[in-house]
Amino acid sequence: MSSAKRLTKIEVPFDFLTATDVCYHYGEYASDGRGYKASETNQWISNLKKKPSAPSGQLHYKAKAIEYWAQILRELMPHANCQNLTYVPMPGSKPVGHPDYDPRLQDVLKRYALGSQGIDIRPVLRQATARSAQHESGGRLTPDQLAQGMEVDTSQLTTPLRPLVIVFDDVLTMGATYKAAQSLLLPLPGVKVVRGVFLARTVWPNPFAGVDLSEFIASMNASE
Repeated sequence: MSSAKRLTKIEVPFDFLTATDVCYHYGEYASDGRGYKASETNQWISNLKKKPSAPSGQLHYKAKAIEYWAQILRELMPHANCQNLTYVPMPGSKPVGHPDYDPRLQDVLKRYALGSQGIDIRPVLRQATARSAQHESGGRLTPDQLAQGMEVDTSQLTTPLRPLVIVFDDVLTMGATYKAAQSLLLPLPGVKVVRGVFLARTVWPNPFAGVDLSEFIASMNASE
């Protein structure tokens, strides 16, 4: 049996994703309250998300996570297959100059691209105003709200983007940030298609796990 790593296509419609959206993920991020302890994927994602203002000891693990995910991408998407597309890393929740401005996704892509001259990576999108990270806020923003806080860095467009643009992000939860990015990228010169690649997809705990429903089912059958 092959142990080759692969991307999994996300079934749509899915929350903010529509039937025309094409997105893929690698791992699963368990949202069950255990945080980094839930799985290996949770640990590597948690390390990747450590804030730039964190103590140096924590940033050591962030650097290791950047290299880990870059190696995963090399296995998932060999360099030879990337000549006709542009990667756009999703911007973080803080603008350039903020103490917690975090280009982690751009850093992962840069490490992934080492050794290849043909990979087009462009941080076309940037956060214009600081906001709470989606995973930290009490209520999640809609795609329109997220798009209003982002802007296109026109200095990245001196040459047109390639026809296929891949939005690269760490975790897909509802697809809001992806849809916000898509709405800003599709109108740009040269862009024909926007797709998404995510390191992980959020999975939610089953509320009925471990619950014995046999008595309830039996009472329902008895009432028929």
